[in-house]
Amino acid sequence: MRGQSESNENSVVADWQGGSVGATQTIRSRAGLAAMLANRISGEEFRAGELLPSERQLAEEYGLSRSMVREALRMLAERRLIEIVPGRGSFVREATVADAVERLIEIFDHSRVTPRYLIEARGMIETTAAALAAERANNEEIEAIDRARKNCNNAESVLERVRWDLTFHLAIVRAARNPLIEPMFHSIQPYIVELLFRSLTDAAVTEQGLAFHERIVNAIVRRDASAAAREMGDHLTLGITLFGPDIDRDLNLVAQDALKTLAGARVTFEDVLGLSRES
Repeated sequence: MRGQSESNENSVVADWQGGSVGATQTIRSRAGLAAMLANRISGEEFRAGELLPSERQLAEEYGLSRSMVREALRMLAERRLIEIVPGRGSFVREATVADAVERLIEIFDHSRVTPRYLIEARGMIETTAAALAAERANNEEIEAIDRARKNCNNAESVLERVRWDLTFHLAIVRAARNPLIEPMFHSIQPYIVELLFRSLTDAAVTEQGLAFHERIVNAIVRRDASAAAREMGDHLTLGITLFGPDIDRDLNLVAQDALKTLAGARVTFEDVLGLSRES
């Protein structure tokens, strides 16, 4: 049986042009089947909400064992391409911005991210966002930005301050009204949260950073795009001058050290993870 299974795994050939099965692409593994189904989903052969063929049908169509098909479907579910509903089958999920962000995060090599690299990346995104917010934000959006600023100033714990600091920056990104900027921000949000814990457990960085928040808001209110971009750039680069050796250390290790200083504040990994996923 094992030899037959391996033979099947190494000899199945399929083509999905027009939904038919032909003889141009070999499926040698459950990963290969998952890749083929993913391509069919991305090509909208299977549309959002549509029920995929059953395990039995897929096994017969591609000459694979049902256990291999089951594992391939599980891989697609982990990638959020499908939802497996017990007793009903596998349904194609509607793609969301969050899904795209998760995929971007997966390909990052976290071990190579340092505060310096993150500050550089944020500068590319957020200085432009601040300038656009000064040009495009309506009164409601400006009020949301300023409300986040005030709540950040008045926060009674580091965790609460991190949350409002993140909200402040995200409100500016949204006020830029560019549909590509917000997903870019979300793609590095987990790293931003880690950096915020480093910044907001440092009294000098906190004091100067909060002062910049007010300058950024004032520039946006004045509709001064160049000033908004400049103040945001100066705000983001505070860490380069104030972080000392931490600026070029592994960001994850820097954040862990910052969290250790909050041991009595009951800040957990789940708290950090939750902030990383807030939208």
